Amino acid sequence: MRTLLCLIAAALPCASLIPGTPMREIEDRAANGEECAISALRDSASVGSLRAMNYLGFLYWQGKGTRLDRDSALMYLRGASAAGDAKASANLGHLLLAGSPELPADTAEALRLLDYAAGRRSPSALRELADYFEGNPGDSASAGAIKKVADAYSHGNILRYDYKKSIIYYDRAAHLGDTVAKRIVSELIEIFPDALRSEHSQ
Repeated sequence: MRTLLCLIAAALPCASLIPGTPMREIEDRAANGEECAISALRDSASVGSLRAMNYLGFLYWQGKGTRLDRDSALMYLRGASAAGDAKASANLGHLLLAGSPELPADTAEALRLLDYAAGRRSPSALRELADYFEGNPGDSASAGAIKKVADAYSHGNILRYDYKKSIIYYDRAAHLGDTVAKRIVSELIEIFPDALRSEHSQ
């Protein structure tokens, strides 16, 4: 009887993907090419799971666990990003900043998406945004690099002028030890006392 159950399980690999399977496990199995897991992600994406849409975008763009399909990748990433998913926005921003034959570079849109994701605490988006302004990619966003993002908002240089966002980025740089950013924050807070309220309440 046990042998029969094993044969059935082998013949029906989807039988092991029962409802309630953690999303992380489904993603791992999809990345390993398990068609049932990829199908489960598609089903989740079709009912609005932004996490599933973002992950499918990653799989199709890389051709990992499935065929390389850049059109499907962009469809899923754009859908999740448009619905407000920070990870998808960070991923799409990265692709737009780098550019490729399938997706021409669009710096303005890339920076907009990276800024959106960074504002929602995406470490990778903040690092890439800061690296862009520093002109020296690294493993982490330095205080100086984050200050340059703040400068860009403060002066309307490349990014559209936004005093609230400039204060938020100056404050982040200040917390990382940038002394100039500390001075700027202390001056700006006197003028805009509520600018950091929402940032510090998160």
